[in-house]
Amino acid sequence: MTEPLLRSLREVMLDETEPLAGLLRKCLLLGAETGSESLRTWARAELKGYPPEGDDVPAYRKLHGVPMVMDSMSGNTWAKGQNLARLQVPAKAREYVPEFISFVQPVEELAQLAQQKHLNFGHAGLAMAQTVWNSELGPYQSVVSLAFVVPGSFLSGILAQVRTNLVDMIADLTASTPLTELPGRASVDAAVREHVGDVYNTTVLQPSGPTAIGRESSANAGLSIADAVTLLKEVAKAANQLERSQQADVQAAVRDLEAAMTTEGAESGEVLRLTGKLRSLTEKLGGAALAAATSSAVSAITELALQGAFG
Repeated sequence: MTEPLLRSLREVMLDETEPLAGLLRKCLLLGAETGSESLRTWARAELKGYPPEGDDVPAYRKLHGVPMVMDSMSGNTWAKGQNLARLQVPAKAREYVPEFISFVQPVEELAQLAQQKHLNFGHAGLAMAQTVWNSELGPYQSVVSLAFVVPGSFLSGILAQVRTNLVDMIADLTASTPLTELPGRASVDAAVREHVGDVYNTTVLQPSGPTAIGRESSANAGLSIADAVTLLKEVAKAANQLERSQQADVQAAVRDLEAAMTTEGAESGEVLRLTGKLRSLTEKLGGAALAAATSSAVSAITELALQGAFG
């Protein structure tokens, strides 16, 4: 079995029509046969996705200086889809904008996302940055939304680098080992280390859908539940522009959500339910300031919930 496996990998690895996932599954077998846990760990992570938090995401899956798009309001003038670089964000708000984003999805999911022309996604850090930025703006001015944007071709580039690393590893192994023999574990580990880097044993988490791009970034802005509570207070503050009865409804929804977030043994399901309730309420009431504040809070709370902050 081992001889056909190594030969098969060498013969098909240059075929661009050969599914990358299939090649990686063969690497799982090769890692098992050679005793190389490094190869198995790398192949498994590429197939199942990398953990949303950790330092073991390969460099080729990280994008520095991710561009952003912004919707803003000045008086009665709305501006949508404004291109924005990180350095254009005011210094205090910039602290919450991560310098890089790690894409941790499985290769098959990345292949689907790569077919899109552009991908827009939020991040908890952007929600806090939006709130801080708005606090520095004058009357009748506000940042309504901030989002990262990347071309789908970037994800194609990630997949290409995975394939290239695989080609390099197999080329190294077959150059020094006859196809009638099985490479030693040390040789396989060395090939992985040379082309991917150190690979650690981790518990791989399964991402869930296209929206995982932003929330599963391993580069986060260090937001805490306390930060999310601050964002909620901005929602209550923005509601002061509403009629008294409407203010009371929003403030009650904010209190319920804050209590659910800060109580001992908080449950993610309840937090997300109340978050959805707040969002639905403010959408009905309208108002740019309220919409902007709610968008920031909802984005941050949802990401914290998905990262397990509430149990």
